[in-house]
Amino acid sequence: MEVRRSLVVNATPLEMRIALLENGQLCELFIERTTQVSQVGDVYKGRVAKLLQGMQSAFVAIGGAKDGFLYLDEPETHRLPSEEVAEEEEGGEGPLEFPALPVTLPPVKEGEEILVQVVKDPIGSKGPRLSRHISFPGRFLVLMPGIEHVGISRKITNPAERERLRALIKSHAQPGEGFIVRTAAIGEKDEDLVSDVAYLRELWNDLQGSCQHLQAPSLVWKDFRLLQKVLRDLFREEVASFWVDRDDTYREVVDFVSRLHPEWVGRVKHFTSDLPIFEAFAIEKEIDAARQPKVFLRHGGSIVINQTEALVSVDVNTGKFVGKKDLEETVFLTNMEAIPEIVRQLRLRNLGGIVVIDFIDMMDPAHREAVMKRMQEELERDRNHARAVEISDFGLVEMTRKRTGPSLERLLTSACPHCEGSGRRPSAETVVLGVYREMARQGERLRGAQLRLTLHSELKSALQPDTREGVNQLARALGAHILWQERSDGPVHQIDIEVVQGR
Repeated sequence: MEVRRSLVVNATPLEMRIALLENGQLCELFIERTTQVSQVGDVYKGRVAKLLQGMQSAFVAIGGAKDGFLYLDEPETHRLPSEEVAEEEEGGEGPLEFPALPVTLPPVKEGEEILVQVVKDPIGSKGPRLSRHISFPGRFLVLMPGIEHVGISRKITNPAERERLRALIKSHAQPGEGFIVRTAAIGEKDEDLVSDVAYLRELWNDLQGSCQHLQAPSLVWKDFRLLQKVLRDLFREEVASFWVDRDDTYREVVDFVSRLHPEWVGRVKHFTSDLPIFEAFAIEKEIDAARQPKVFLRHGGSIVINQTEALVSVDVNTGKFVGKKDLEETVFLTNMEAIPEIVRQLRLRNLGGIVVIDFIDMMDPAHREAVMKRMQEELERDRNHARAVEISDFGLVEMTRKRTGPSLERLLTSACPHCEGSGRRPSAETVVLGVYREMARQGERLRGAQLRLTLHSELKSALQPDTREGVNQLARALGAHILWQERSDGPVHQIDIEVVQGR
């Protein structure tokens, strides 16, 4: 099925939100707030604050509240725009996180000044992730100083086009320069590609010159902000429209597109309705739904998504879907319907790391094979590098998906102060039984005392009469008297105990 893409921009002085729609459905959401501007791509002159020899890593001060974390042996050789996965020479072993080439970096010592680039924003208590390998994405290419290699995006599949692009870039690369040819380079003129080489080379030379005059820690070079990154990386041939609501942002987009692709200016649309743009495109309700664990499928099934610190789990359920033939067919159809929604939700919620999908058990090997084939096809739409392994005997599919920053849940929510982020809170019975145990522990010290138990009205209404009477009986056995008192504010699941009259 042909995929028609649209970009929708909601801009305010405090926040920039950009939605990527595929066939009218929200698939990715990008958010940049004035208080949370991404550092990814920014280059710093940092100072090594602490070496962790046992982990072959270091903390590097770059001027922020938290030091950055740097792997000294750099397991990921280079940062690339997430959709640009390069291959080795033709006939290689398939897609690689470019490139698997031996690159020796000199050791560092504490107090040393080094040039680093942010590859991941801070997440939770962790500082930004850093790399000593610097890379600069342009319109058609990615420059990687220090590696003499030309890689081609695996999404460029035409052999003749791959060879043209490889030969052209190799002929214009200088010693010490490496390039990745991006998907956007397909069909572009030689002079435009060569111009991108010159632009990126000049950028790197300017950065090196600036770095010499700065004291660590200092920002050396700042990457594009969100709107410019989306225009550079996502506004492609297949994007039919680019809607913008704010006047000045619309003019900025038109100016940017006029310089890069003047023939695409007509696709930029100014949204002028009084209705908020994200409501007009039904995006707001999709964002609200993406904060819920359960997602309903069209024919009655559902998927349940849970994010933990270690991994993301996805559970597929038949729900109300009973099928028309037999159980095996019902299970197979539910699993097949769940796959595109699972991949869409991973993209929309920006979930990464290890993902475990619990499909409903299928007995037919042909069905299991079809499910994996469909899974691989849907993952091809994902700009982030993702890899899934074969379905296990227990119906589980394990996969990894590249992290690119905090998930949508972490970005839009904060931990509940009452449940401390667990998503659960003590039941009314649990709270009252805790009070019961505390009274029993104090025992004789309560004899003759008058106790005031203050509880929220919501908690009082949820309390079972037998439980409340059990607390009163204990008080009588101890020779104490309880005064139950309601309040309408404060923590719902907490009871305050106060001795208002002692022995």
